[in-house]
Amino acid sequence: MKQKIRIWLRNFFGFSRTEANGFIILLLLMIAILSMPFLSRKIYSLYKKPLQSSNDKTLLHSFLSELEHTIETKSEVIKEKEFQPFDLNKSSTKELIQSGFPEFLAERIVKYREKVKPFESKVELLKIYGIDSAFYKEVYPFIKITKIVKESNSDLTTKTETTIDSENTETPPKVFKKEKLSRFDLNQADSLQLQKVYGIGPAYSKRIIKYRDYLGGFHSVHQLKEVYGLKKENLDSLRTYAYIAKELNLRKLKVNELNADSLVQHPYISYKEANLIFNYRKQHGDYNSIEDVLAIKILDSNWVKKVTPYLSFD
Repeated sequence: MKQKIRIWLRNFFGFSRTEANGFIILLLLMIAILSMPFLSRKIYSLYKKPLQSSNDKTLLHSFLSELEHTIETKSEVIKEKEFQPFDLNKSSTKELIQSGFPEFLAERIVKYREKVKPFESKVELLKIYGIDSAFYKEVYPFIKITKIVKESNSDLTTKTETTIDSENTETPPKVFKKEKLSRFDLNQADSLQLQKVYGIGPAYSKRIIKYRDYLGGFHSVHQLKEVYGLKKENLDSLRTYAYIAKELNLRKLKVNELNADSLVQHPYISYKEANLIFNYRKQHGDYNSIEDVLAIKILDSNWVKKVTPYLSFD
């Protein structure tokens, strides 16, 4: 075949043998150069698709949340050995910080003491926002209280101070249950409301809200299983109090307007699925209902059912 092409070129163009060989090589180089954009796009898509799968995006989201939680809590987690004895009624903000308290808690303790009333018992420390029973148990052995009592003697009022023995005045703390709360709409709950649920702390509540915003709202309480790190006991506690309101206000994706790069921003939609939806619309026109999406045979019907609440066909 190669020999026939060379003979044809020599007869048609009057090339010599060397010129015919050079022409063939040049032609092959031109074909290779012209095909480079198509080859590079194909190679790029092969590397890009796995990174855009819904599972990878969920894992990445979870990893970032975990990393953020670790960074936030690393500076706030206080080990028992770092505490020093302190007096709830006499220690200043600076002294409380030196005793092992984070600055924001030290300021709240002093503010409570000055604006509400002096502390009369160690258990009153639980009234300070940000201190739970676990933290209280850690700090309990280091608490001292100088009890301030007002004494009235005819027209004179004096203050006496008595130091309470931290070992003998109260029994060691038991585990305190979180306050009773009523049921709440999962799509409207803020961080403080979520933290009232047993087992849900600042990190979990922030992670739930962040994933809710990423999704565009929950349409089922069972979606909480997709939040990274939540254990069965956490999920059971949340399901006891959380519900989904009948009137959903989910953030929906307009499949007749968005391109693949916009569709893939949703955690349920991978790059492959976004491209299929976008290209099918270009070839067949706008979608009228979810049935049109199901017409894309390559899409899994279970996945279509999962993503349906977040699609709009307007």
